[in-house]
Amino acid sequence: MNHKFIGSRIVWVSFITLMGAFGLNLTAGQFFAPLNETYGWDLAVLSLAVSLNMVTWGIFQPIMGKGIDRFGPKIVIAGSASLMGMAFILCATITQLWQFFVYYGVLTAIGFAGCGSMANSVLVSRWYIKKRAKMLSRSSMGMNIGQLLLLPLAGSLIALASFRMAFFILGVIMLAIVVPLVLIFVKNNPDEVGQMPDDYAESITVSSHSATLKEAIWSKEFWLASLGFASCGFTLYLVTMHLPNYAVDLGGAKSLGGQLLGLAALASAISMWISGQLSYKMGKKNMLIFLYIVRLLAFFWVAMSPGIWQLYLFAVIYGISSMPIIPLVTGIIGDKFGKNAMGSILGFSWFIHQVFAAIGVFLGGYLRSVTGNYTIAFWTGGLLLAFGVILTLFIRDTAVTVKDKTVTS
Repeated sequence: MNHKFIGSRIVWVSFITLMGAFGLNLTAGQFFAPLNETYGWDLAVLSLAVSLNMVTWGIFQPIMGKGIDRFGPKIVIAGSASLMGMAFILCATITQLWQFFVYYGVLTAIGFAGCGSMANSVLVSRWYIKKRAKMLSRSSMGMNIGQLLLLPLAGSLIALASFRMAFFILGVIMLAIVVPLVLIFVKNNPDEVGQMPDDYAESITVSSHSATLKEAIWSKEFWLASLGFASCGFTLYLVTMHLPNYAVDLGGAKSLGGQLLGLAALASAISMWISGQLSYKMGKKNMLIFLYIVRLLAFFWVAMSPGIWQLYLFAVIYGISSMPIIPLVTGIIGDKFGKNAMGSILGFSWFIHQVFAAIGVFLGGYLRSVTGNYTIAFWTGGLLLAFGVILTLFIRDTAVTVKDKTVTS
């Protein structure tokens, strides 16, 4: 038996994987200007590739989740990270618009579906039960750090070399760093190395008591958590895709949007760490409700107080409540339904999240075109978050009963 618990190693590999996955997937906007200058491709058309990426990512979440349940997270994460890396290297060769849609809009999205938050949440949740919220928060900080490091790297590579070199190097990072780390250091389950979750014998109480996807879908608890999570998807991508343009509308420089998103990512990273510590004491549900309310207040603030300095405050408050919601929701779902079908269950929940994310991006642009501003879009986001708070309040603190057996955590 291996006496040194390797759960912390799993968390670190997950952290680095999420750095690469989110860092690459969110760099698309950096390439719009050089692609427009090189080939004259319209920015609106290029933006459709982002929408295609989001929809494809959502569709493949349940598929990847099913693969994780059957084959384990290690092979799915490694294979998906490889696909992302190869897709970016292919992007370095593009000369036709359809190639960008296929390489970034489809292939990158499929890879991201299998090595992003859902897959890594399943992996970490297999190694931790009592400390699940804390460890999910720590690994999920990679999402923020990836944005803080790889987005500026992409911009620098484009400025100093070319967009082709930027695509190539980012792809190599996934293939040469992330993929080997997953293949060498990740184990699907603690029992593969004679260990148990949290390194404590009393942590094991699940396995045969886990729910199936069908049982989860018929559970009220699943829909309360997932529809609340949908309000996160709508508002998260409404901000990510439209905040830069909103900043320009208010008279800010074109670079202001990137600065605001960077500020939000920094605030999110700090909040991710703190919320992981607090949720262990307060409980995931209470922490989740608090963060939904914080984001709700941020949306009402920006809807009522348009101005440049208000945007900086919005970025901080929004950032505090952005990414930390993700590990809390996945932790709650893992606690409720066990690990056996966690990939499929989380994948379906993420699909709902992405449907609302796509609606948020489209509705934000549509309302901006019709009304000339984003006010109604922000009020809509705030109201959806209020709905998310109400739904989360009704999630039971007790475990879900499955076929007369209790799913414990």
